[in-house]
Amino acid sequence: MFYDIDRRKFKRIERRTEPMVKVLIAFPLDDVYVSRIDEIEGVDTVKATEHQSILKEIEDAEVLYAFRITEEEFLKAKKLLWIHSPFVGVDSLLIDPVKKSNVTVTCSRGIHASQASDHVFALILAFARRLPELLRDQKRRKWKPRHPFPFEPLDELQDKTLGIIGLGSIGREVARKGKCFGMKVAGVKNTRSHLEHVDEIYSPENLERVLDQSDFLVICVPLTKETAGMIGEKELRKMKRTSYLINIARGGVVDENALIKALRNGWIAGAALDVAEHEPLPESSELWDFDNVIITPHVAGSTPHYWDRAVSIFMENLKRFLSGKELMNVVDKNRGY
Repeated sequence: MFYDIDRRKFKRIERRTEPMVKVLIAFPLDDVYVSRIDEIEGVDTVKATEHQSILKEIEDAEVLYAFRITEEEFLKAKKLLWIHSPFVGVDSLLIDPVKKSNVTVTCSRGIHASQASDHVFALILAFARRLPELLRDQKRRKWKPRHPFPFEPLDELQDKTLGIIGLGSIGREVARKGKCFGMKVAGVKNTRSHLEHVDEIYSPENLERVLDQSDFLVICVPLTKETAGMIGEKELRKMKRTSYLINIARGGVVDENALIKALRNGWIAGAALDVAEHEPLPESSELWDFDNVIITPHVAGSTPHYWDRAVSIFMENLKRFLSGKELMNVVDKNRGY
């Protein structure tokens, strides 16, 4: 039986008489997908998106499908065994009580690589081919000659160095596409095992080896206590003055005040930010004012196929949960991913 608590409606479905596993969906997932989940044998599905409704329904829920949880909600969850996030990032779920508990946390890892890497290269190409500048000229109805005279060439990606911090599924796909453009790829990851499409792999302790050679530096790491603020003034000063920083991970990985200082003083050529320390990015932020900054509103993972993919992962995991099998995409709660 699927209940939508917030809208006070329910759909009655004939069920077997064995004990049911209660699944609480605590975000506004479309009812089409909720109904698909509810068709799985052995589950009783409830959708509740308001805080007070969640507090009530979470008390006897064994499974929670959500991208955030409050301490008050978690302490009410007396039967909770498993939390699944519809996103890859789980920092909004890993509050201290969850981390200290035996509750398993899983995520939707693996559904962002295609579209997020496309977004990365949209930003890289925008800088290389000076699209922001050309679009500003278009708005002014200005045809500015650049070739052959005067010679103000646009750039190409061939033989440029692509630095990637974080070689998970997204980082590896960025590397693969970089190779299609003829780029050299240098990456940072915790283990230095060989990866296809990556020419050089460094440990986080050797981050500067990637910083000082990258023409485009792409950040793909999750936000953890180790990665918070990992790109600060020291790291930005290590980058080439002709290099661009691209962050599609989490805003907290980059020290925004240091980035503003770097842009103001010309330590780097520019930055593309799909994320911010505080979202939405405040109107008062100086980052809006730089001509060499591209800001997109946390849309790198956007695709028409997102919810089909995300719900498919949850449904597969739910079937595994019901049959006692090992779950996919289990998060190490101490490492944060």
